[in-house]
Amino acid sequence: MAAHNYAQNRRRWTESHALKHARGAICIRHAQPFNFRTFSPVMTDKPKKKPTSFDVAKLAGVHRSQVSRAFSDQGHIAEDTRERVLEAAKQLGYRVNFLARSLQTNSSKLVGIVASRLDTSYRAALVHATTRELQSHGYTPVLVTADSGENARGLTEKLLNYSVSGMIITSGTPPSQIIEECARWNVPVVMVNRDPDVSGADKVLIDLDAAGKLAFDMLAKRGGRHFAVLQPEEHTYSVYGRAQAFVRACEAAGAPVEVISGVTQTYQAGLEASDRLAALGNVDSVFATSDLGAIGFLDGLKLRHNISVPDEVQVVGFDDIAEASWIGNDLSTIRQPFESAAKDAVALMLKRLEAPNHAPIIARIQLEPIFRGTTRAET
Repeated sequence: MAAHNYAQNRRRWTESHALKHARGAICIRHAQPFNFRTFSPVMTDKPKKKPTSFDVAKLAGVHRSQVSRAFSDQGHIAEDTRERVLEAAKQLGYRVNFLARSLQTNSSKLVGIVASRLDTSYRAALVHATTRELQSHGYTPVLVTADSGENARGLTEKLLNYSVSGMIITSGTPPSQIIEECARWNVPVVMVNRDPDVSGADKVLIDLDAAGKLAFDMLAKRGGRHFAVLQPEEHTYSVYGRAQAFVRACEAAGAPVEVISGVTQTYQAGLEASDRLAALGNVDSVFATSDLGAIGFLDGLKLRHNISVPDEVQVVGFDDIAEASWIGNDLSTIRQPFESAAKDAVALMLKRLEAPNHAPIIARIQLEPIFRGTTRAET
């Protein structure tokens, strides 16, 4: 019996016309590895072929166009037909290739979000709200994070390679040629609190002068006489811009103001800024320009320098992040609602898709004063 099996396997190998006498060679006839020790093919698992829309149509007993309609919002399809198609797709493990479909429809339903500093509460909340809003309109967000303005410009350019339907930019400012290229391909670009002087893009912005004046009024109407502002070194539109607007509001009122510069939007930077404030000695009211920095600043005043807040120094932040309302912080601040900013950004993108040649639009973020325990009672 062993001799018979050997002869049979030997004949099978000879008929395959194998040309390589080495273990693991490919058996030409069977197109799979052949074991020359036992003279038998080595069984391997062949990769399964991905099911196609034709396979789904065949199993469901419908035309392929019905498969397309079942997975899109276009065209009429009976509910029982849709259910048959979806059940067939489930059995086969079929999934729609949206990138391939975008070549036919010129719409990938992907939207790029360019962001940075997601370790800060406001940025993270804004991105989260934007993704939810996009998904509610049937779009899939693609998040790319940037460490610098230059990095953001490169990422913006790369997003075009993925046939995105739009871009929402919360960090960095793309060069005008990128925005012009997006316009040629009917890819809307919406910038949130970015440079308003860049043309060709829709924008969601705070009113800087209104923000600076609001911060000044919140402090002055509660007894503020000598002011200071925490100002970042980087000349960003939003944070640096509102710090400068606060300085202008103080100067317009004839009130003295100190600028504590080089303060980033971090807890540690705010903590260190308290040392510089304590050295000044005569300031009684501070606009911290961001809540995260303000919280570090508060801890420095109270724990490092034993300064009473708000009796000796009152503090106003900006953003109204969740941590601002925590009992240990109880920070008075200016609310910049991220939910409405996200809704406005997505609404502008959708409007631009419908009317590509419409003049650029600026939506203003409505600011709201929030009084808590770091400001005094109004005088």
